[in-house]
Amino acid sequence: MIVVNDPVTLSISHFIDAWRTLCEGAPGYAEEDVDGVHHVFSGLPIAFFNVALVTGRDITAPALSASGRQACEWASKHGVPWLLVVTQESLVAGTDAGVALDACGLVPLMPLTGMLAQDVAPPSHVPPELKLLRPQDDHACSTLLDVNGLAYGMDLDAGKAIIGTRSFWSGHFPALGLVEGTAASAAAVFMVDGYRYVALVATDPARQRRGYGDVVMRHALELSARVHGHAPTTLHATEAGRPIYERMGYAPIAAHTVFIEKKFLDGH
Repeated sequence: MIVVNDPVTLSISHFIDAWRTLCEGAPGYAEEDVDGVHHVFSGLPIAFFNVALVTGRDITAPALSASGRQACEWASKHGVPWLLVVTQESLVAGTDAGVALDACGLVPLMPLTGMLAQDVAPPSHVPPELKLLRPQDDHACSTLLDVNGLAYGMDLDAGKAIIGTRSFWSGHFPALGLVEGTAASAAAVFMVDGYRYVALVATDPARQRRGYGDVVMRHALELSARVHGHAPTTLHATEAGRPIYERMGYAPIAAHTVFIEKKFLDGH
């Protein structure tokens, strides 16, 4: 287990380990560390499932530009949309990542905040209309991606080949919240380096602002705690999710920016 007094390394390491968990079952899986950039590619035609992370420290603008060019060259051999993740705390003060990577054809897509909580309480109240379910078959497991696709406006169907199956979730902890028999919210927990890592948290836009995501995520964490105990928990939050997680007890540990090649921007 990584010592928490190095929170930036913790956040980067958990990003790599979580994406390895998500992607390593794909037929086109490839992973390689090249000059301080760690690539984890599923080979699927979805940017979310192909990431490269800049892992060095005290990175200058020229060094970041060089890393961006190297990552683009590595990714070009795989022919799929992909994402580059840069950690603000790893940059030399004053370095503008957007400027440094623009010449590589990379543009910022979204910020993500690495977050840590020592524990999260189980749901104290479950809305009566919400039925909590741990998926037990391929169809229910695929539904996690359906909900995420709705929430983030992405076609994630190709990802079902690797994580939309019951076999993938053996040893992990997916959870769904159903309303009137239809999936309204989803969440999952992986064990990463002794921590409970939260991923795939999403709520159908038509069902948002009702607390469903909070309840389903707490339920997934509780399912994992029943097996592994109340280990600390980490995640990488979008700007929309961050205040929700803060209310649950998570604290920021690192600031990441996700970049995408301009040619893939419309198809991320």
